[in-house]
Amino acid sequence: MIGLSRRTVLGAAGLGALGSNVLAPRAARAAGTLNVTVYGGSFEDGWRKAVIEPFERANPGTKVNISQGLTFQAAALMRAQKDDVKVDVIMMDEVAAAEVAAEGLSVPLTPEAVPNIAGLFPEFRVPSPGYVKVGFSSLVCTYNTRSVVPPPQSWNEFWDAKYRNKIAVPGIDTATGILFFLVVNEMNGGTLDNVDPGFAAMRRLKPNVVAFTTQHAQIAQLLTQGDIVMVPWASDRAIGLAKTGVLVGTAIPKEGSFIGEQTLSIARGTRQLEAALAYVNFALSPDAQVGNARYTFISPVSSRAVLDAETSRAVPNGPEVIKLLRRPDWAAVNARRARWIDRWNREILS
Repeated sequence: MIGLSRRTVLGAAGLGALGSNVLAPRAARAAGTLNVTVYGGSFEDGWRKAVIEPFERANPGTKVNISQGLTFQAAALMRAQKDDVKVDVIMMDEVAAAEVAAEGLSVPLTPEAVPNIAGLFPEFRVPSPGYVKVGFSSLVCTYNTRSVVPPPQSWNEFWDAKYRNKIAVPGIDTATGILFFLVVNEMNGGTLDNVDPGFAAMRRLKPNVVAFTTQHAQIAQLLTQGDIVMVPWASDRAIGLAKTGVLVGTAIPKEGSFIGEQTLSIARGTRQLEAALAYVNFALSPDAQVGNARYTFISPVSSRAVLDAETSRAVPNGPEVIKLLRRPDWAAVNARRARWIDRWNREILS
């Protein structure tokens, strides 16, 4: 396991193939067609290799159908289908999973129903079990390794005049964007009840911003084309882009950062509960956790996942890393998020 240094330049080495998957206790009972959402792009490709394809091989009576959806799109889907469930298992970042669980839209997931929960690091066990955490990434400063030398040491470098029209910022209505806003607000003296410092800082940042993005694909394109040299982004996405040969590195600046956690929820009212439980349990199995680190570059939440040396160097993992990253109070954030988005639209995007 590795410790996450302040700076990690991402290499472009390939990764090996998955070993055989351990059949989860509930997998033998899975059958039928299971509809799931997965983040799109390269993440979907990696999730297919790490989870869906081996799950279907282990459960030949089950077919998994995928639809793409980012965090808040997936949450909107859960609300829209609450009276007639069409999608059984929904992938979201915790910011949205906690919200829909509080609304009673998801099935409680306990160690009795999902045995592989027992193997999670304690930090990733959910007290109110309306979802499970299946991986984590961190908010990092992603930068062009040729243009930004030395690597960034502080989030404040985004405001440097030399980066005028050279950076991108994810919108506050995205999971990554809200993490960045929380960092900016905090380091400028703000609190959850006083976000004026954060909004003032974002207004000062606007001359440097080429785009306020809404999709990971936009960020990848801007970095690939050389239109930007820095962006706050999710570590798994940055690692994935580096694997394609784009010259990007990551830094966790001295002010620190927040963790972003990927989750799975089962829609209350699903007609495929047994298959859904088997799928969620499979995603937490050691082999699936290792596969996700290899192919989607999210860090494992299972203490039973043992990464090979190459994957461990590329993907932050282990107790030492987990201790470095802070977790937002999502209940408090979600209670305020709609107001913040409205203010963002008026003050930052206008």
